[in-house]
Amino acid sequence: MWPSTSIIFILISSAAAIWPAPQSFSSGSSVLWIAPDVHVTYNGANVGLDSFLENLSYLQTEQVLLSQSSYAAGTETGFSSQAIVKQGIARAKQTLFSQNIVPWKLVPRGGLSSFEPTLYSRKTYIKSLTITQTKADNSSTFKPLAGQVDESYEILIGTDGTASITAVSSVGILHALNSFTQLFYQHSSGGIYTKLAPVTIKDAPKFQHRGLNMDVARNWYAVEDILRTIDALSWNKFNILHIHMTDSQSWPMEVPTLPELAQKGAYYTGLTYSPSDIKKIQTYAIQRGIEVVIEFDMPGHTTSIGLAYPELITAFDAKPWDYYCAEPPYEVNKNAYLLDDTVGSNETAILQPLIQKLVDYNHAQLRAAGLTPVVWEEMLLDWNLTLGSDVVVQTWQSDAAVSAVTAKGHKVLAGNYNLWYLDCGKGQWLNFGANSFKNFYPFNDYCSPVKNWRLVYSYDPLAGVPQDQVSLVLGGEVHIWSEQTDPVNLDDMVWPRASAAGEILWSGRQDANGQNRSQLDAAPRLAEMRERMVVGGIKCGPVQMVFCTQNNSTESNLHLCTPQSQCATSGLSDSFLIKPLLLILLDTIVTTMIETILDKFENVSLKTAGLSLIGLFAVVIAVKWVNTELKIRALGGHTRKAKTWLPWDLDLIVRAIHGTLHHQNLQVWNRWFSTPQGMSYTCEAKPGGRRLVFTADPENIKAILAAQFASYGKGEPFHRDWKDFLGDSIFATDGDKWHASRQLIRPQFVKDRVSDLDVFEEHVQILLKVMGKAGQTWDGKQGKPFDISDLLFRYTLDASTHFLLGHSVGSLELAEQDFAEAFNEVQRVQNIIARAGPFNWFVPRKAFFRNINVIDEFINQFIDRTLRLSPEELATKSKSDEGYTFLHALAGFTRDRTVLRDQLIAVLLAGRDTTASTMSWTFYELARYPEVVKKLRHEIIEHVGLERAPTYHDLKNMKYLQNVMNETLRLYPAVPFNVRLALKDTTLPRGGGPDGLSPMGILKDTPIGYSTLIMQRRPDLTPDPDTFRPERWESWQPKPWHYIPFNGGPRICIGQQFALTEMGYTIVRILQKYERIENYMTEVDGGNPCLKAEIVLQPGQGVHIALLPGEKST
Repeated sequence: MWPSTSIIFILISSAAAIWPAPQSFSSGSSVLWIAPDVHVTYNGANVGLDSFLENLSYLQTEQVLLSQSSYAAGTETGFSSQAIVKQGIARAKQTLFSQNIVPWKLVPRGGLSSFEPTLYSRKTYIKSLTITQTKADNSSTFKPLAGQVDESYEILIGTDGTASITAVSSVGILHALNSFTQLFYQHSSGGIYTKLAPVTIKDAPKFQHRGLNMDVARNWYAVEDILRTIDALSWNKFNILHIHMTDSQSWPMEVPTLPELAQKGAYYTGLTYSPSDIKKIQTYAIQRGIEVVIEFDMPGHTTSIGLAYPELITAFDAKPWDYYCAEPPYEVNKNAYLLDDTVGSNETAILQPLIQKLVDYNHAQLRAAGLTPVVWEEMLLDWNLTLGSDVVVQTWQSDAAVSAVTAKGHKVLAGNYNLWYLDCGKGQWLNFGANSFKNFYPFNDYCSPVKNWRLVYSYDPLAGVPQDQVSLVLGGEVHIWSEQTDPVNLDDMVWPRASAAGEILWSGRQDANGQNRSQLDAAPRLAEMRERMVVGGIKCGPVQMVFCTQNNSTESNLHLCTPQSQCATSGLSDSFLIKPLLLILLDTIVTTMIETILDKFENVSLKTAGLSLIGLFAVVIAVKWVNTELKIRALGGHTRKAKTWLPWDLDLIVRAIHGTLHHQNLQVWNRWFSTPQGMSYTCEAKPGGRRLVFTADPENIKAILAAQFASYGKGEPFHRDWKDFLGDSIFATDGDKWHASRQLIRPQFVKDRVSDLDVFEEHVQILLKVMGKAGQTWDGKQGKPFDISDLLFRYTLDASTHFLLGHSVGSLELAEQDFAEAFNEVQRVQNIIARAGPFNWFVPRKAFFRNINVIDEFINQFIDRTLRLSPEELATKSKSDEGYTFLHALAGFTRDRTVLRDQLIAVLLAGRDTTASTMSWTFYELARYPEVVKKLRHEIIEHVGLERAPTYHDLKNMKYLQNVMNETLRLYPAVPFNVRLALKDTTLPRGGGPDGLSPMGILKDTPIGYSTLIMQRRPDLTPDPDTFRPERWESWQPKPWHYIPFNGGPRICIGQQFALTEMGYTIVRILQKYERIENYMTEVDGGNPCLKAEIVLQPGQGVHIALLPGEKST
């Protein structure tokens, strides 16, 4: 155990520390006292008034400030620095002498008398506090933009009783006064003291924007609740209160020119904020160094406007609500625009320019009012809007979103919901009936679990941001949404967890030595801060039980012991102690065996030495296994084990390869997910000793692709296995390389490139000609069966090479193509390599590398031709020029031959195979459902007739065509099985626990296989999932992450609109010519399609059909 003197020393050091941690803090051990009559000056003027005059000054100053404050926010310059500082001094004295703490919870039980200074020795008092503001405040100090106010300060306290505060601004002085009060405690017998003199503090914030986002629309809060929150924010050195004022549920803010908004939009009469309320909130905040930012969220959160002005809201109160919105009554999603007569579409390509126009108009109004626009990340990253350079982007979905915003040159606010959403973990607030009860049991909310203060404290707003873009990260905000929070539990929901975010934003995630800040240091300081907030009127929960706060910071630390350390065991259950003790025992055995073998090597027989080495090896394996198990269980534990038969689960690899070779991957995966109790869609195995996890759970897939994006990636093993084929392309890399690839490729898939249909038309005409010949009977008529899948793969290869390189390989007209055959063979072998895992070195590769050379030789001739153009010549080319290609566009950004080759191969793989396979499946199903063909062709005739080529707009307006493609992609997602590697120790949200619904631990380098094919066919997620029924999309909408044919999150397919356009265009042109499709697959597969899943999912036995033209097409 720690000696008692050491414990007291540790506690003194911890309790003396300040929250949030200063940038520089040094102290001594001398005792000083402070009394209410301490002489205080501000810029040379005496402010040491008696309590009556101080209170009178406080009240008078507040009235002056209220009269000077502007409801419009930011136009007044009448605030008085002197009044603000005097009020700050009055509040500091109130804290010191009326709201201070006796630190009995922060010292060992029974040890307060040893900690407190004696009352009977001669006391040295702080005689004076000199406050100096070195520069004058201006209007920006009171209504600033981020970074306009210098918030730094310095505190000096000498052993002689002199004390000084120096700051550039009045806001810096307020911060200094908050730190100053934290240096002092109340003596249990009376008096206020510090044991730290002399003290030197030099401090400044790490981030300019340090905010709390408080939702007052879903539940209403009285003005007093908001003012109390402002007090706590100021103590924790936040500088922003972001009030989420309005939402779909209510409109509580009174607007005098539109009185019905609040009259009809508020929950109840009086539950509103008047102009005088807003003025009071703003003024109260300015007095404490806080800027109030009021948010009117639009266009997605505006349904409450419809209570007063229903004509302004599309689909107001539309049913079913979950088709049109994210939560009731109506947080709009794209489907709502289907009910807008002026829009009539839910397609991004249609909606994007309309939202751009709205945003441009509103931002112009904000700028005219002297305000700065702030948008949520979707406007930039999902809708790809063009935003002004002044616009601040607020992120919330992932760490990757922050770096994605900075990469576009915009200022950004961090706040990953996986770490900084304080409302999470209370469970669903919706109710579930018989049809939905089972699916949502045990009713976790979307962002479970609770974000405890340790998790909040672990967040780094700068994670993944390149060093040259760090300055664009203004700071961040921690969020409290109010579905299940109201005035009764507000304080406990926000504090002290928001305090943890406050230290990250003020002090930074790393300390002065560049190391991540430790919970062991933070816990006692935060516990003290919590006690100070409680006496200040904030009803926040404890950081730890008193047992922990009264002992040293390692007493309640979960850790592994070593023989050299004397570990404190108090507070740890026996089940936790057994594991560290086992490690000690195993470590001792290993050490002893090694020493014995070395000491007696000369006298040991060969047999004994061999047995000893085998025993040593076994013990080492055991130690490694125990250590791994402890780490997994600490993170959440295991999931259910897949059923296998052979030792080391070797039959799993055999089944995987067999399933690939015989096109039975779906059956193999379903076998792994099967249990006697039914399907369980997450499991694990350990083939060859390496842990693998398989999942078809949408929550896990969401975590992998979006919510925990930074924790998962392709990984180095994937990159190594695929490098010969895909190089360093977008599909084989992570981090900066992946990001650079995406930034390089993404501009090539903008709307005007996607909507350019000429390249498709040229090759569709060739396709129709070849199809006509293939389907010609002996008498010259149409109706002979042929494999349309083969022709579609050749067609997409021709179209893709034309689009990418400006030259088609012409495989439709000349079927025997070295390049096409090499491309197919490389994919086949690459798939076996990927599935063989640690045994892939057995896979023969001689032909594989020969075919790689064929591909490279073909691609390199076009790269050579393009690079002969100078950068100036490339710069003069535009997409309107004849012969302008994807390769020209890439070469305009880089002349690196390897980069060009790798990206071309990757896009060619996606452009040919995914599109061809999806169209093949479409015609497979159309041949089985003549009524779908008839309905689809009727829509085509209605929109474009039988001759005219469809435009991009035509394709987007054909709803049944979109439904057919959506249904095909649901049944046959292009990439049915995928894999990610854990890039660090992390978790998955579901799969652990006896019921499989708890989080599970995932160690670094663990592969996670996930299947969209199985997920999108799950009967508990989709009704009648195995039936091809496009009509379902007319009334059914999959829940988020239940349907992701193009993946999701930051790595979502950037070419999805290109693929959908090519597919839609090709299907329309074929059905304009052909009226009926006859099915010849039944005699081939018996109605059970062969799912060939190498890299993409394609019909394993082709698609044998006959096409019969309509009367006007013969």
